[in-house]
Amino acid sequence: METSKTILVPTDFTDRANNALDQAVYLAEKTNSSLVIYHFYHRPIADRDADRALAELEEKIEFKFQNLLRLIPNLKQVPYEFKKVIGTTVEKITGRVNTGGVDMLVMATKGAKGFNEIWGTKTAKIIKMIQKPVFVIPDNTSLKNLNKVALACDYSLNTNYEAIKFLTELAEQLNFAIDVVTLNREEKTMTKLEHKHRDQIMELMNGVKASFKFTQHPHIHKGIMAYAKEKDINAAVILSKNYSFIESLFHESLTEKMVFNSPIPLMVI
Repeated sequence: METSKTILVPTDFTDRANNALDQAVYLAEKTNSSLVIYHFYHRPIADRDADRALAELEEKIEFKFQNLLRLIPNLKQVPYEFKKVIGTTVEKITGRVNTGGVDMLVMATKGAKGFNEIWGTKTAKIIKMIQKPVFVIPDNTSLKNLNKVALACDYSLNTNYEAIKFLTELAEQLNFAIDVVTLNREEKTMTKLEHKHRDQIMELMNGVKASFKFTQHPHIHKGIMAYAKEKDINAAVILSKNYSFIESLFHESLTEKMVFNSPIPLMVI
């Protein structure tokens, strides 16, 4: 079957990055996609021959790439490409995605203490700079066996048809249900325009199992996680173009509480 999508997966060869790659392999299998596995590195500072030091480093990287095939056997079941790139993570990822040919990005994330390292708050910068779906995979979480996801939606802006279409297609491919959750609102307070936007989303989700819910919580990030825990939600989903709090969501203080210590994956679409 012809591949239809390309998933970009940055890696630093850590256990958490390997877990993210394992989830990306699963996505590739389910969505008929290929993988581009990226490793970013810097030229070594060496007192001796700099060219030789660089060659030795690149040889080690190639060995680690090949080791991924042993650690994640299913990788051999999907089309994949290994790429090693000299440069900074944010610039190279966003450049690769925005120049075309990439449909999804799957990234691991460190815990809250890792903000100064590769998968720290750079995740937020990358999400803000690209226009493709991003899957943020915290430690010990998985995209496998998704039964139900929670889509946070306030209906304040016109429906993002492309994002909703992506989510519904993914729901059909992975066979999960969608709870469309509105926080700190009641249906009776919705305006006519907001009702119209919700009707548009309902129509787009006609082919999948979807429910429309309301929930209350004084803090948005905690509200999403509380709802997820109460309703056995397997992943949280945010429409990046529709949510005014997307920047504050990835502020370090909130990220520490929600994203990087989240018990479930986060999709930003």
